Amino acid sequence: MHFTEILLIAFSLGIDALAVSVSLSLFLKNPDNKQKFRIYFHFGLFQFLFPLIGYYFIEVFNINSGRFGKIAGGTILIILGLKMFIEGLKEEKEGFDEEKDITRGFSLILFSSGVSIDALSVGVSMALVNKGIWLLAVLAGVLTSVMSFIGIGYGRFLGLKFGEYSELFGGLILFILGLKIGFF
Repeated sequence: MHFTEILLIAFSLGIDALAVSVSLSLFLKNPDNKQKFRIYFHFGLFQFLFPLIGYYFIEVFNINSGRFGKIAGGTILIILGLKMFIEGLKEEKEGFDEEKDITRGFSLILFSSGVSIDALSVGVSMALVNKGIWLLAVLAGVLTSVMSFIGIGYGRFLGLKFGEYSELFGGLILFILGLKIGFF
């Protein structure tokens, strides 16, 4: 496999993370530097790890994840999108507090896993066609981190433009992305 092909695969894996980063930025309205770092670091880390997990899972157990992985990842994003959308519908708009910080704990793991499910499938595919995985995993992790960093910056711009509708818009983006990943 040529470097250009590996680069294109890695780039395409990062597109979902870019869209989710924009959505998270809309939800957070004005994320601080720690929140931004957690998002792009974890998205890149999971995008690096998931192809390796998929690849070595096939190597060790010789089984295929099939369509289930995409459905699971899409469902996670749909649920998170609905949660954000519902939060946007609430009348009382309080400031963001640490108890609701979706860039921490299980929420961050769900977001990171959701955008990386495709990478798991790519790792499975690479194992099935007997191609190396390490270069792809490193490129996917780095590109995803960069694209997430850009998404957070662009999302903030959108959040300033759309103001009170940003949570609704961000939730809708995640919902549609989840449908695309899992069911189309």
